[in-house]
Amino acid sequence: MTLGSGISVHRYPRRALTGDYVRAGVGVVLTGGPLLLAPTAPVASAVLGVLVLVFAGFGAITAMRQVSSVRLSDEEISHWGLNRVRLDWRNIESVKLRYFSTRHDHSGGWMQLRLSAGGRSLTLESNIDGFLEIATRAAAAADASRLRLSRATIGNFAALGVVCRAGDSQGN
Repeated sequence: MTLGSGISVHRYPRRALTGDYVRAGVGVVLTGGPLLLAPTAPVASAVLGVLVLVFAGFGAITAMRQVSSVRLSDEEISHWGLNRVRLDWRNIESVKLRYFSTRHDHSGGWMQLRLSAGGRSLTLESNIDGFLEIATRAAAAADASRLRLSRATIGNFAALGVVCRAGDSQGN
């Protein structure tokens, strides 16, 4: 969605989050069910209890993604949600674009973009609408600031079709 003055708003579509909600729910049921239905040993109860909390936390993070938005302008990128983050493109200190494969042949997976400036950071996953636009602006900010990016980040930008001229300093 585009607002006036060249500002665009990006959200995680509900369909992109459905799988995460299902995984969180199934995890809570599969770990919480035995905890509630059958008396177990203290160690098993503790392990199951921790797993219930992990899956419930994952569900809560997914819900936070659903109600948040990212606003993009020529001057900044900002995250609106429970945690508000505003990063000025001119002050970007670090850009990392990582790829997480879900298959051995790398045919499935997702990307994660992490931007940092002034002790604050913003991490976005590729299932947010407009990810390519956000990644393109991040690469432009890295180029403008002459940031050194890892080979992996440069390669991941290239996989998206985004030209990034920033140099390699980390060798990975």
